[in-house]
Amino acid sequence: MLPVTLDTSVYVGVLISRGFSARLRIDISDAILTETIRVLREKSEWDGYRLHDAMLKLAGLTNRVAPRQSLDVIKEAPRLRR
Repeated sequence: MLPVTLDTSVYVGVLISRGFSARLRIDISDAILTETIRVLREKSEWDGYRLHDAMLKLAGLTNRVAPRQSLDVIKEAPRLRR
């Protein structure tokens, strides 16, 4: 099994589309889980029941990890010019 750590956008996409298409061991930290739920609440306006269900699904799909080091590389998402 290949261990992979994914970004919040992947978890949001998985929860919206309802599943993974490949067999992966997906690691998730508390920080990424918290951010994923926040994004679903704020950007997708999911209610408490749906958010709770999402947390349960992620718990079943992922391997919880506790990173020894945290990186703060991107301070702010770049703004797109139109």
